[in-house]
Formats: sequence, C-alpha cells, structure tokens
Amino acid sequence: MDTEAKESKEDTDESSSDAEKDTRLLVAIGDLHGDYYRLERLLRENDLILPGTVAWNPEAGQVDLILIGDYVDWRNEPLEGPQSEWVQGAKRILDTLYSLHHQLETLRDQNEDFDSHIYTILGNHDEMMLEAHSVFSFLDMDQLREFLDAVGQNRHVRHAIAGMGLEQTQIERLLKFLNWYVQGGQATVEGYGELEDWREAMDTEMGDYLRQHLRLGVKVNDRLFAHTAPDPKHFWLPINEIMELPADQYKLAKESFLWSRKIWGYDYCTGSRTVPFTPEEMDEMLSGMGVKGVVIGHTPLPHDGKPVVAYEGRVINIDLHAFPGSEAFIERYVPEGKKLTPLRDLSKGR
Repeated sequence: MDTEAKESKEDTDESSSDAEKDTRLLVAIGDLHGDYYRLERLLRENDLILPGTVAWNPEAGQVDLILIGDYVDWRNEPLEGPQSEWVQGAKRILDTLYSLHHQLETLRDQNEDFDSHIYTILGNHDEMMLEAHSVFSFLDMDQLREFLDAVGQNRHVRHAIAGMGLEQTQIERLLKFLNWYVQGGQATVEGYGELEDWREAMDTEMGDYLRQHLRLGVKVNDRLFAHTAPDPKHFWLPINEIMELPADQYKLAKESFLWSRKIWGYDYCTGSRTVPFTPEEMDEMLSGMGVKGVVIGHTPLPHDGKPVVAYEGRVINIDLHAFPGSEAFIERYVPEGKKLTPLRDLSKGR
C-alpha cells in the first residue's frame, strides 16, 4: 500500500471511529412474560453484557436499552432455555433489570463520559402484579391461602369471599389479586418459591425499584416507547404532560397506556373487533404526542420473529413473546439533545 493510500485509509478509519462516537445504539425488547433466556440472548447478541455474565459491558458504547413491559406472568407458552427453568424466568428477569439499573448508575457516577441508560416501561401485567401485592394490607398469609384453596376447589368466588368480613373496596382488591393470579401470576409466584417469598421480594428494595422506576413511556430518537398506544384522543399528549396530569386523569391515562388495543382494531375490554386508527388519526396522535413514531408491545400480531412495521413505519410492534429466537428492535442514531421523561412513583396515587 503506497503512502497516499495508507493515509487515506487511516483518515477513513478515524472518520468512521469519530462517527461511531457520535451515535447511540438503541435496543428495544418487547414483552417477555418470563422469557429470561430470550432477554439474556438479546443482551449478549448486542454485546451489552460481558460473556458468561449479566454484567454490563462498559465497552458497549453509548446505549439506550428499552424494555417495553410485561416482564412477568408466564402462561405456559414456549420460552427459550431449559424448560425446567421456565417458571423461574420472571424472577430472574426482574433481578436482572434491577441489577443492570444499579450497574449503569454506578458506571455513570464513575465516568462522566459514560452515558448508557436502561429504560424499563410499565406493562399491564407488571401493574397487575404490583396492585395484587396490596392485598396484604388487609389480609394475612393464612387468609389468602384459604381463599385460594377454596377457589381451587371450584367453590364459587362469591362463596369463597363470604364470611371473610371484607369491605367492598377490599373485595375489589382481592378480586384484582385473583385476576392477576389466574392470568400468569401463579407462575410468577412459583418462580419465587411460595407466596411468602414473593411477598417478601415485593416488600424489599426490589419492590421499591419496580414502583419507582417502571415508566409509562419514554421518548428516544423522536419516538415514543410505551407498552401500547393510548385511546381516547385526549391522552394524545407529550409523555411529559401525561406524567403531570392530576391524579384522577393520570389514572385514566395510565389505564389507556397499559391496556388499549384500539390502534389494532380491538376493544380491550371485550376483545371484540372495532375500527383501528385511520392514517389521519395516526397523524393526529403523533402530532399531539410530539413524536414521529411509536414503538409498542402488548398485542401480539402475526409475525416471523421480527418487529412488525405498520402505518408506513410510524408504528413498530415488538410484542414477539412466545416465539423463541425472536428479535429486538435495533437502530443507531445521532442524538439531537436528550430530555428524560420524569418518573412518577407508582406507589403514590394508584
């Protein structure tokens, strides 16, 4: 190689290296529902963790790792990894997210040039689990076990509740616990061992982490990442404004951000078909939210293991759970200035 060609190659390599430093890697992972080994694989494939560990790779560059919610509640679907370990998946996922959160905090404190982040979005199943834990504010463990045993013996729920001496609001919270328990919550509990073990975990710093750091949404690279797209229209606002709504309005907004399937043409209460968003409504939603697109999960659509692109690329669905080998949404981008979405402690104003 002559001197001129060598210098040209070195200039190109240096330019490429500088460009790499100016970009950020975005990795967004959809609903997991207890699929720990899928999480581990996607972290490993993107060089985000050190080989053979779940320790963050400090050489990974500047990274935005986003998880779209529904970490818990396996429902007998096919997962990755040894089948004998599937039931432990939800616990291992939560432990990993908790660990990565603190690892990244430490790395940012140690090095002012380190600027990688993990954003954990709240999913409806995560919310159901946190709400279910509130049953211990008025029931002891023996009472809850007796109730679950009665329901398990095919006693009518109303008969199982009769004689427990509960107020109406307490009955409603107990029914919410039962709803979570039969929709995957039992597997989540079994991953911890017994009910006592799960309750203890939710009473520790792990529970505090989940209540304080699961976000309703985050805006990164001019896209909103949330568990689902909200409806009705009065919640088509920038996520910062959603987080500042009065408690009663925020509660309704949160329900829509966790449960709505209107974007795909389903009524989330009944599951019946309805009219999906029109292109004009999509324009209105994105304009109101101040973003160019949304990346969501919650509703599995027909797919081949890759994120589903809809509405001419303005919507990307990454709910690919129960499909071993499925991919994450990955892109590199040049940040134009970063604004973090404020957090709202989920233990307040529930």
